[in-house]
Amino acid sequence: MVTTSGPGYTGYSPGGTPVYGPSSVVIDRRTNDLYFGLNVKTTLPDGNPDFEPAVVAMDSSGYLKWWSRLYHEITPTNDTVNSTPDQYIDALAIDYSASPSDAFLVVNARCHGNNLENLWEGNSIASNSNAHGFQNKFTGTSGNIHLSWLGKLKLSSGTLQHSTYVAEYAEGSGSFGPPHPDPNLDGWPNPNGGWPNLNTTRLAENNMKVTADGSVCIIGTGRRTITTANAYQKMVKPCCGGLSTWNEFVRVYKNDLSVPKYSSLVVGAWDTLTQAGGGNTNLYGVFKTADGVIVVGNHEEELNNPGIAKGNDIPVVNVPSWGNSTPMGQSAILVHYSSPQITDPNDSPIIGTTGNTEFSSVFDVVLYPNPTRGQLTISSQKFSNEPITVIIRNVLGQETQSLDHLNPTHDNIELKGNPGIYFLEISQGKSKAVLKVVKH
Repeated sequence: MVTTSGPGYTGYSPGGTPVYGPSSVVIDRRTNDLYFGLNVKTTLPDGNPDFEPAVVAMDSSGYLKWWSRLYHEITPTNDTVNSTPDQYIDALAIDYSASPSDAFLVVNARCHGNNLENLWEGNSIASNSNAHGFQNKFTGTSGNIHLSWLGKLKLSSGTLQHSTYVAEYAEGSGSFGPPHPDPNLDGWPNPNGGWPNLNTTRLAENNMKVTADGSVCIIGTGRRTITTANAYQKMVKPCCGGLSTWNEFVRVYKNDLSVPKYSSLVVGAWDTLTQAGGGNTNLYGVFKTADGVIVVGNHEEELNNPGIAKGNDIPVVNVPSWGNSTPMGQSAILVHYSSPQITDPNDSPIIGTTGNTEFSSVFDVVLYPNPTRGQLTISSQKFSNEPITVIIRNVLGQETQSLDHLNPTHDNIELKGNPGIYFLEISQGKSKAVLKVVKH
């Protein structure tokens, strides 16, 4: 029986609709463990509704591994407080850059409003005293806005290790701190200095990617969005005069969420005196490549003028022969942004072919551990007693090893060669599978 004088009582009561979600689901392809985000609707002591966010982990058999709330109701000084902002989970992704015991679940959450207790701050994480997010906390006085947040939880335990807010500056804001010390931040104010007002910043739902080294790729909507020195399309800095515009942006965070390695706009080239011409694009998907990022979206058309593109064109370069340099009404957008800071050959896509329709449904092969230091186990419940053949190629398609007549019941092999990405072509009879493996 719950009593108002009982331990842990916070004054919350069930809402009219107790559960909102699950809103995001991911499965670890190495273990088949399942992770999902949800929001439990409650009623605060003053009668107002609230959404409480949590991530739940289950093993491959459906047993609960852990659950993790995304904020603390008991402060570091042991005070119990309510967290009044509504909070939601918008995306989850597995960070495969380490083994399952050391890897992370990446969480994209969002809060509507602010209070003393909100989503976890990036520089006060008990399990990682050295953690420091690019944007540790909410600043300013604008409360009725939506702000996004990224965090990394241990896959094995749900323990938070890294976090940052993703909350761009409001137009006309002041109280900025000093410039960020990283030269790639291009002189932008450090989000962890001063107390500037923020503006609604929302990331694309269920559309977040994690790279081979654990960096996190996002797309979102912001106002005076921070852009990096290596960006293709930049936002005018507050110190330099000129007005911002609503915009779509793509960003790649370092694996510990301490700093963006790349942040660029994808929006019509607006007039910085009148703000006219911008706020006319939408991004829907992001993909990391070996030399940059690819994003897709659309350029909007005029509401009352079908066939007429809204606002100004986005700046384009190297338009392929099948593309157009100008929009024609509502038009699709395909962007490839490249920079040395986000170049990683380990982010190459898997390139493999098979002439067998049984590739995905009958010939299911698993490689582990992946990443590996050299030793690999090949496993499939669908192997017959026939020998298996393994051909190993590097990212250039060059054959580096060929292993014939392997016994399917003794399927351990040694992956030779330097660290990097390799593709294993595994054959048994007429069945074939091509899998990617990363060697540390």
